[in-house]
Amino acid sequence: MTQSLYFDDFTVGFTFTTASRTLTEDDIVTFARQYDPQPFHIDPVAAATSLYGGIIASGFHTLTTAFALSLETGLWAAASLGSPGMQEVKWIKPVRPGDTLTVRAEVTGSDPSKTRPDMGRTHMTYQVFNQAGDEVMRWHTTHLLKRKA
Repeated sequence: MTQSLYFDDFTVGFTFTTASRTLTEDDIVTFARQYDPQPFHIDPVAAATSLYGGIIASGFHTLTTAFALSLETGLWAAASLGSPGMQEVKWIKPVRPGDTLTVRAEVTGSDPSKTRPDMGRTHMTYQVFNQAGDEVMRWHTTHLLKRKA
């Protein structure tokens, strides 16, 4: 997807699906060493005896991968004004080396600004799926988007 949309284009019910990305064990360990160095993310021996039975991706790695996939659609590249935050971030199922992630997003709400007529708030639910179609993560966020001129 390369068409850049604006606030008015993101109507409630609008959905999109991203491209996919596979996380290798090296990707997972490299990310975790820098940002989330827990044994079940970085040490195969310790991970094997953990609750997870092997290396798993940091939830933050899953989130940043999913966010990058969403940005790579280019859908709001020309309209983005940032975000006031995320709600209900949930890691549902571990992401393991070799898992391929895809994101599906749906617009769940839309509020034109009452004080800034050039922008609005678009509320979205993001779901992340692995190659088997299992949901591994979900979150809600609000995007601040420019309106069409």
